[in-house]
Amino acid sequence: MFKFNLTYVALAAALSSSFVYADPTTYTHLSGAKVIDIEKPNAAGVSHNMYREFNVDSKGVVLNNSPSDLSHATLGNIAKNNNLTNGSASVILNEVTSNRASSLNGFIEVAGQRADVVIANPNGISCSGCSFINTNKAILTTGKVTFSDTGAIASYDVTGGKLSIDKNGMDASNSYAVLLADAIAINGTVNATNAIVAAGNFTFDNGSGAITSAGKAATARQYVYPEYSIDISNLGGIKANSITMVGNNLGFGVRNKGAIVANTSLSLTSFGSLTNEGSIASNGMMTQVLSAGNFKNTGNISSNNIALLNSLSSISNSGTISSTGNLLVNASGNIENTGKFKAASTLSVMTNGNLKTTYGSNLLSDNQLTVTAAGNIENGGSTRGKNTTVTFGGDTLKVTGNIFGYDTLLVQAKINDQITSGEITNSGTTSGGNVTVKTDGTLALTKGSFMEATDTLTTKSYWLKNEGYMGADTIAIDNYVTHNYGAIVGQDNVGVKTYHELYNEGEILSSSNMTLDTRNHGNITNRSHIGAGGTLTMSVNKVVNGGYRCGFLGWATCGKGTISTTNLVLNSSHKYASEMGGTQQFKSATINTIN
Repeated sequence: MFKFNLTYVALAAALSSSFVYADPTTYTHLSGAKVIDIEKPNAAGVSHNMYREFNVDSKGVVLNNSPSDLSHATLGNIAKNNNLTNGSASVILNEVTSNRASSLNGFIEVAGQRADVVIANPNGISCSGCSFINTNKAILTTGKVTFSDTGAIASYDVTGGKLSIDKNGMDASNSYAVLLADAIAINGTVNATNAIVAAGNFTFDNGSGAITSAGKAATARQYVYPEYSIDISNLGGIKANSITMVGNNLGFGVRNKGAIVANTSLSLTSFGSLTNEGSIASNGMMTQVLSAGNFKNTGNISSNNIALLNSLSSISNSGTISSTGNLLVNASGNIENTGKFKAASTLSVMTNGNLKTTYGSNLLSDNQLTVTAAGNIENGGSTRGKNTTVTFGGDTLKVTGNIFGYDTLLVQAKINDQITSGEITNSGTTSGGNVTVKTDGTLALTKGSFMEATDTLTTKSYWLKNEGYMGADTIAIDNYVTHNYGAIVGQDNVGVKTYHELYNEGEILSSSNMTLDTRNHGNITNRSHIGAGGTLTMSVNKVVNGGYRCGFLGWATCGKGTISTTNLVLNSSHKYASEMGGTQQFKSATINTIN
C-alpha cells in the first residue's frame, strides 16, 4: 500500500482534476479511491479538515476514522490513521477555504467508527452520483460553520451559494441528509433515511434542527419574474422517512416538478410562493404544507393521515389533493378549485376570501365536509360529503353545480355565529338526507334547479323565490316573503311560514298534510295549484285563488287557481271560503274567522 503526506506546495501544483485535494494527509488506495487521514478531533469529537479543493470522482473517497488498521470488505486493507491517538471523531467537517466549488460524483465513506460528515463550501456544491457510507448525517452546505464554546458545531449561517443535485442523484439511504444553501436545485433523486432541505438566508441550529430565517426579501424584479429558492425538476425528487423542506427568503418560491415521497412525516414551508407540478406523497401521520405566497397545485398531493395545507395568500388547485384521513385546507386569500380535494374522514376548506369551484371539480369527503368562506362562494363543481356544511359570509352563494350531504346538509350565510343577508342562488342541485338552508337574504332557485332531501328540507330566508324544484319527505319553509313559480313537493308534511306574502304560480303539493301560515299578516295568492292529500291548514289574512291578469293592458284573466285537499282548515279574516274564488276541492271545511 502506498501512502504519503501531501504538502501545501505539492497540493498547489497538483490541482487539475476531479480528485480530492486535501491539506490533510491523503493517498491513493489500490482500488483507486482516495483515502484521507482526517485531523485529530477536538474535545467535542469534531475533526476539522481544511481544503483548498474538495472534489470526488467516480472512484470515491474514504475518510479514515480508524485509529487501528482495518480490513475493508471491498477495498481490502486500510492502514490506521495516526492522527487519531485519542480516538475516532464523531463529526468529520470538510471545509473549503478557497473560491472553488465542489463537485461530488462518487462515494464518500467513513472507515472505522461511524460519524457525521459535513462538506461546507460557500462557493457551491454539486452532487451527481454522490453517496454516503457509514455516516450518521450527510450535511452539504454553502453556509458558514460556527462553533460552541466546547468546540461542537453550533450552527450553519447561510447567506449565499448554490447546491445542486444533478441527474445521478444523491444516495444517503442509510443516513440523515441535510442540504443547506441559498439556492437548491434538485435534478436527480435524493434518497435518505430522513432529509432536511433548507434554502435562502437563514441559520440552522445544529443541535435542535431549528431554522431561523434572516428575512431576506425578493427585489421588485424578482416578484415580477419569480425565482425559486428550492427547485425540483421533473427528473428530481426526494425519498425519505421524514422530510422537512423550508424556503426561507420572502418572495422566493419553492417549486416541485418531480416526486417527493415521505414514509412517516412531511413538512414543506415556503416564505414565498409554492408550486407543485409533480407528486408529493406522505404515508405517515402528518403532512403539513405552508406557503406565505400563493400556493398552486397542478399535480398530485396525497397523505395517509392528517394533511394541513395553509396559504397566507391564495390557493389554486387544478390537480388532486387527497388524504385517507383528514384534509384541512386554509387560505387567507381566495381559493379556486378546478381539480379535486378529497378526504376519507374529514375535509375542511376555509378561506378569508372567496371560494370558486368550476364544472368538473370536486370537494369530496366520505364523512365530514366543511366549506367556509368569509367572502362569496361560486360552486360550479361537485361538493359532496356524508355530513356537509357550507357557510359563507359574503354577498352571494351561487350553485351551478351540486352540493350534497348524504346524511345532513347545512347551507348558511353566517358570520361570527350571526346569520347574514347573503344571497343564495341555486341553479344546480342541492340535496341530501336532511337539508337545511339559512340566510337573512334571498334564497333563489332558478329554472331547472333542484333542492331535495330524502328526509327533511328546511329553509329560512328573507325572500324565497323558487323557479325550480323543492322536494323532500318533509318540508319546512320559513320566509318573510315566498314566491313560488316552480314546484314544492312533499311526500309527507309541508309547512310554509311567511310574515308577508305567499304567492304561487307553480305547485305546492303534499301527499299528507300541509300548513300555509302568513301569521295572519299577509295574503296567499294562488294562480296555479295548492294541494294536500290530508289536511290543508291556511292561516292568512286573505286567500286570493284566481287566475292572473293578462292580455292588453292586463284587463283579461288567464287561468285560475286550484286548491284541493281532503280537509280544509281556513283561519282567515274573511268569513267565507267561497270568497277565495277559483277552484276549490275538499270533502270538509272548517272556517275560523280571525279578527
